[in-house]
Amino acid sequence: MLKRSIGIGMLCVAGHAYSGEIKVTTIEDVSKDDTECSLREAIEYVNKDFVDSGYQGCVGRIKDTDSTILLESKLTYKLNTHIKISVPLNLRTLYNETTGFDKPAAGINNAMIKMLGKDNIFVIDDTKKEVFAIKMTELTLQGCNQSVCADQGGLIYNNEFLTLEYVKLSGGSARQGGAIYNVAVPVGQDAKERSLVNIKYSLFEKNTAVEGAILYSQVPQFRISNSVFRENETTLAKGANIYSAASLDDAAIAAFPLMTSGVINSTFYKNKGFIINVRDGIGLNNLTVIGNSAGLQFNAPLKKAYLANSIILGNPYPITEDNNCDFKAGDNSFIQNNLVTDSCNSGDSNYPNDIWQGTELIAGNDLEGKCKTLTEDPNALLCPYIQPDSAFLGYFRPRIVMSYKTLFDSLIVNKGKLQLDSTAKIVTCETSDQRDNIRDDDQHTCDRGAIEIIVPNTSLVGQDLILGGIAKINIADKLGDSDLIPKEECEALKDKLDEKALGESWQAGCMQVIQVKTPSKGKLTIDEAGNLVYTPQGSWAGADIFKIRLVTSTTRFHKTNPYLEINVQIVQQPQNDMESSKVSTSGGSFGFFSLFTILGLVGLRRYKNKQG
Repeated sequence: MLKRSIGIGMLCVAGHAYSGEIKVTTIEDVSKDDTECSLREAIEYVNKDFVDSGYQGCVGRIKDTDSTILLESKLTYKLNTHIKISVPLNLRTLYNETTGFDKPAAGINNAMIKMLGKDNIFVIDDTKKEVFAIKMTELTLQGCNQSVCADQGGLIYNNEFLTLEYVKLSGGSARQGGAIYNVAVPVGQDAKERSLVNIKYSLFEKNTAVEGAILYSQVPQFRISNSVFRENETTLAKGANIYSAASLDDAAIAAFPLMTSGVINSTFYKNKGFIINVRDGIGLNNLTVIGNSAGLQFNAPLKKAYLANSIILGNPYPITEDNNCDFKAGDNSFIQNNLVTDSCNSGDSNYPNDIWQGTELIAGNDLEGKCKTLTEDPNALLCPYIQPDSAFLGYFRPRIVMSYKTLFDSLIVNKGKLQLDSTAKIVTCETSDQRDNIRDDDQHTCDRGAIEIIVPNTSLVGQDLILGGIAKINIADKLGDSDLIPKEECEALKDKLDEKALGESWQAGCMQVIQVKTPSKGKLTIDEAGNLVYTPQGSWAGADIFKIRLVTSTTRFHKTNPYLEINVQIVQQPQNDMESSKVSTSGGSFGFFSLFTILGLVGLRRYKNKQG
């Protein structure tokens, strides 16, 4: 097999190197004394505690410092058998020197580690009583692509303190733990420390197992946040994708809720099997669980588990039955302030669930894809799952439909609860959402589910316009988590709208054009999907500078200013002049059709507090 070297690519990023960093210089799975450093050799170098002398082409480790192993972005590193990790280390992707617009979002350009044989990828265990820490950042782990990769842990077998950030785990298959098997019990009779899995900003997809396609843990020892789980499959009847085989001991459970295992700010869809079996010691908060074959399974007789501020609907989807919640005999889970169906019950009497009786859940033809406009679908609660081009993870966006007279009419938005009775327990919303957007400080205006509705502060886009051409751009992604209201709704809002806009033919978003520095030189149209079209009137050369004001499904509730404002600058030039005037950026030329969104608000909180 041809051995591929990465020497030149890694030299380009040498400026990133720090003491104690070990660069992997080949994608092949080799272990021999030469000048190349494979992933296997790099980890052996750390495991065996070699320092100054190096090891089989690997250098860089410094005594008494943490070891970091670096992989190059977008490359695939091959493994024939698993690698054992028995000491603390960091494993991460290293990017080329990039800043500003060129810097990719974390998780998009991960290095991939791919198992070619029939095995898992990492076995993390030193068989000692004390656990050590290992962290993996911006990596993709690709499983063996066979019916079973390993008996326990299709990708990772863990018996230490494992942290994953911006990691994609895919294609793992096992009897227990399709992606990860977590031992979670002390080693030896007098040992107290347990292995733990800490997952943040990560994606689990297409992992399979008899039990625990996502994670199998002997007892609840996991903390999961800001992550997405899709198309994983647990085959055992009544089995769960995140599965705890037994409950924690009484001493560990007594610390609840201070030492809670659980899942927050995360999205689950298109998984087969129950999502999680909720035992004592597990807390779930601000989840969106939609379109799975089954929802949540509760088995917490000691009243030391909770589900709060979440959306559990459409399991399965299309909706043929109510399989959203399942309660084992004797369960006493604390369930509060969720949007659910009858199978989940009303929950806590002080802050009960809302029971959804509807049928229109997703404003689209499938669970994923384009969201319909408010005219095309006036009633559905959520947009389909969408992953922005510039993001690692996607989400289901809540919709604010036109039938809502105030934001409080929504079953999702502004549904947090304030603790009015000091004797009544309350689980508050998380401080930020799945995307790390800060939730409203005012607890009663935070939103159910993984996503907090946000109106962005500023944005900037651009497109060239050659003399005689037509400028086209879609601004839907500049509206944040809102939709343009249908033009038919504008008349009803005329008391709030600028009197200068009255008398004009309404367009989507009640668009109003205001010239800023120049007389109007063109015609502007917009549709409800956010498609903006500018047609120059005449063969002029120069600039047309104006702003547009738009009313969205969110901003319409503001008492005095229902507009979102976008500054627009159209520069039309002959083709030869334009080529000499272009400003180079990572995306090509920029600035001849630019829009700068200026919103007089940060997030949704001003609309939540000033709606009329």
